[in-house]
Amino acid sequence: MAGHLLKYLTDALVKFEYVYLAPLLRPPTPQWIPLVVQTPKQLMEKNASFDIKDIFDGFLWGVPTCRRSAEKRMMRKYGASNWHNKLILPRKDIKTCGTCGHNHEAGRLCPNCYSKVKAETSVLQEKMVQELGLNPIDKEIAIVYQGEKNQLDDEFFKGKRVVQMEKPRPKWFSKNLLQRSGPNANLSNSEVTTIKPHDLG
Repeated sequence: MAGHLLKYLTDALVKFEYVYLAPLLRPPTPQWIPLVVQTPKQLMEKNASFDIKDIFDGFLWGVPTCRRSAEKRMMRKYGASNWHNKLILPRKDIKTCGTCGHNHEAGRLCPNCYSKVKAETSVLQEKMVQELGLNPIDKEIAIVYQGEKNQLDDEFFKGKRVVQMEKPRPKWFSKNLLQRSGPNANLSNSEVTTIKPHDLG
């Protein structure tokens, strides 16, 4: 605020000198009014000699002083094979599904086949809710597709709640997928054996 006021006062005195004092005094007087307003420090700076080092004092220190080598430039642009490779390399973990022929990552389920399983599972859940409701399930549920009820005996349906589907069983939906996991119920407790993962397939 004080700086603006001082500048405004200086400009007013300069105009007053040129308008009123210059025509009265011959020859024109030097600008003695602005000299009065200026501080002694500004007068000393005008008389001091020019030094080129004053220009580089502060705002040019952040500029890089050395040229980056070609190796560093390539490292920043493409990375390194043993560090961080930025190149787009071909993937070697892609496999082809033996059922549908779609590609998928190794160690993961085929997304095309899994989408069919998810769709069929949602249909089964909706059918179970329609027939059995939301009551607690106290018995085992047997899912029977179209044309399978005549192939099963009466012992299969004992103590089970049957859910019938009005469509044929999909080819990929094996009956083994509905078998209960765990020890065999027909064996006694002394004959129960634990199946290791490498013996499952």
